[in-house]
This record gives sequence, structure tokens and C-alpha cells, in this order.
Amino acid sequence: MGSAERRERERAGVRTAILDAARAIMSERGYDGLTMRGVAARIEYTAAALYKHFTDREELVRELCAHDFYAFAQILRARPGATRNDPSDPCARLRAIGRGYAEFAMSYPEQYRVMFMTPKPIDEDVIEKGNPEQDAYATVLEAVAAAQAKGCFPGLAPDLVAQTAWATMHGVVSIEISHRCAKKRHIDFAPLEQRIETALEGMLLGLEALAQGKSQAKAKPEAQPRHRAAPTRRRAR
Repeated sequence: MGSAERRERERAGVRTAILDAARAIMSERGYDGLTMRGVAARIEYTAAALYKHFTDREELVRELCAHDFYAFAQILRARPGATRNDPSDPCARLRAIGRGYAEFAMSYPEQYRVMFMTPKPIDEDVIEKGNPEQDAYATVLEAVAAAQAKGCFPGLAPDLVAQTAWATMHGVVSIEISHRCAKKRHIDFAPLEQRIETALEGMLLGLEALAQGKSQAKAKPEAQPRHRAAPTRRRAR
């Protein structure tokens, strides 16, 4: 290995350590608790040296988000069944993505907390919107389109279906992440896998029932107003 290659590898290692430290601090203290000095102290680096890698806190957070959102999209698409149609199950891709979503959140709770549970005053253009390789939401929309092409959720807007699916899984995993660190839970939660599967099936059945109900209501002919018969006049005797 040449000296230039060695220096580049060392530089990449330092940047990874910086990102890991920033993520940990944001997970613990939020965006407002993140400082360049705090990151430097955590990795036993000087604050001045830190600025050789990132010009300010905003640039650091933007790269952190770009890195984690890209990894999230890649892991979601790598889930078995997330990108392939199953002729026997029109919602198979949505189920696979939902399970992958939960798996990512539980495997990388620190990343998930920073990505979706920590307010960040930065522009959300760190990934290429609409590109499934970078944008996990685009992967969900693909799965919704595949399900609707097979007759699921008729009449519902694809974005509405995708956002409902996303919100359902976020609710399950965010509660789990928030309560994992609690010494004592005031709710006796069912096993996580059972909650994930129940939320998935309940969400899909609920959306399908809603869509079918709307379709039937739309197809039902409107009741015509009844015309009253004109009153008959009584003949004078």
C-alpha cells in the first residue's frame, strides 16, 4: 500500500469516527446539543483538526444524514421480496418493506433516532428524491404501485397509501426505541415481532376495506327525489 493510499484510508477512518460521534451525540442530546467541540472531545481530537474535514456543524449533519438515508434505502431494497412481485400475494412487497423498515430501526436505533426522531433545521435534499437507490420512500411507492396494479387499494392515492404504511411502521419502532432504555415499562408490551406483524396486517386490511368502501359508495346510484303527486281538487257539490 502506497503512502497516498494509506493517508486516504486514515482520512476516511477519521471521517467515519467523526460521523459516529456526531450521531451518538445527536441521539443523546438532539441537534441543539451537537457542537464541533463536543464531537472533537468524544474522539479525542482537536476542534481545529475537525474543521479540516467539515467546515461547520451543518455540513457535518448533512453528510451524516446523506450517509444514513442512503444506507437505509439500500438495506430496505436488499430485504428479500422488497423489489420482486409475488403472483400469489399482491401486497408481498409492502410486507417485505415493512419488515425491513422495522429490522433497520431495531438494528440501528441510534441512526433511526437521528434520522426520524430528532428535529434538524437542514434542507432535506441530502439524497436524490425519487431515486429508489437513495430514497427509501420511492421504494415504498414502487411497492404501492405494484399492489395497485393487481387491484389493491382501488381509488386511493399512492402517496396516501405509502405514507400510511410508513407512519404505521414508524409508530411501532419509535415506541420500541423510546422504551428500550426505560428501567421499568408501565405497559406490558406484546413481543415486538408480533406487534410488527399485527400492525402490518391491520394497516393493509384497513386500507383495503377503506378503498373498497369508497369504491362501492361511488358506484352506488344516487337516490332520486320522489315527486309528490299533485293534490286533486274536490268538486263543489
